[in-house]
Amino acid sequence: MRFTRAVRIGALAAVAATALAAQPAHAATGQVVAFTHEFDALQVWVDPSGCHTLPIASHLIFNQTDQVVVIYADPLCLLPIEPFARVKPGYGTHVSAVGSFRAP
Repeated sequence: MRFTRAVRIGALAAVAATALAAQPAHAATGQVVAFTHEFDALQVWVDPSGCHTLPIASHLIFNQTDQVVVIYADPLCLLPIEPFARVKPGYGTHVSAVGSFRAP
């Protein structure tokens, strides 16, 4: 009887932990803006979530969301640009001409 109760409590705890861990993080609200050069319009992502490839020849990125975005040197969000990989809300940074960014 005690063993069965312990198994039930353990199973319930495991289910609860899984449910809490599976809840998505707060998605970014606002916009991320990429600048390539004077002859192209700005690229804007509104309320971005996940990995986004930057336009070819991107030069600067501005984080106007309420979350930190991570900048990558490749188009698949695999190689973060260190030490400038994490861009806080309200800040910007230089980016790779073939890079990407990830928002929560």
